Amino acid sequence: MTPALASLESSDWYYDDLKHVGVDFSDPVQVATYDARQKSTDAAAASLLAEIGVEAGQTVADFGCGTGVLACQASLKQCAVHAIDISAAMLEATRRRAAHLGATSVTTQQAGFLSFALEPASLDVATTQYALHHLNDFWKLVALQRIHAALKPGGKLLLRDVVYSCHPSEIKQTVDAWLRWMQEERGYSRDENVTHVREEHSTFAWVMEGLLERAGFRMLEAKYAMGVYATYLVQRPGPTPP
Repeated sequence: MTPALASLESSDWYYDDLKHVGVDFSDPVQVATYDARQKSTDAAAASLLAEIGVEAGQTVADFGCGTGVLACQASLKQCAVHAIDISAAMLEATRRRAAHLGATSVTTQQAGFLSFALEPASLDVATTQYALHHLNDFWKLVALQRIHAALKPGGKLLLRDVVYSCHPSEIKQTVDAWLRWMQEERGYSRDENVTHVREEHSTFAWVMEGLLERAGFRMLEAKYAMGVYATYLVQRPGPTPP
């Protein structure tokens, strides 16, 4: 970790990112239904890893790993994997999945974006899906700086989250359409998703792109869907690790 980040983390106002915001993913019901609701499958995870160029022998960290679908698929590609989540229940599900699949290189860590412990410049690839919105924009930047510091020069971050790319004049209809879609297609109650909009910290696309740039990343690709979803592939500048 950089001296500036280490100094920040020692402050008495540093945010406690181990507390749950919004939906409580320590709830066994949430854990049991997570994969079905998220449409999280081994095939989709393997495809995503191939798409971003994950290779055998690399070191990968998945932040907000959930039940460990992507982490286990990375392990099966012969990667060393850090599966990181604030939910002990999710990490237990990850360990069960790893044992079942024989994904022996998965290491779990109960931590968040602001509290994970990884060696500087130790990662080839970092991934996070639908987790960064638990932090407000101030702490998102700190989280992205910490991930940047953990990546090797040339290392990549895949970030997928709820990010508003609609025009400001279209916010109401975009959010209302998304709430209906989440009920019909993902099985989440309206109350669960209203909580996301009202209490969690999804931000605008132009803000997220700026945060990634200010954290030191180079944009490789940005994709937007439905006015509410974004996928970014960014890179820590420098020579690609051999």
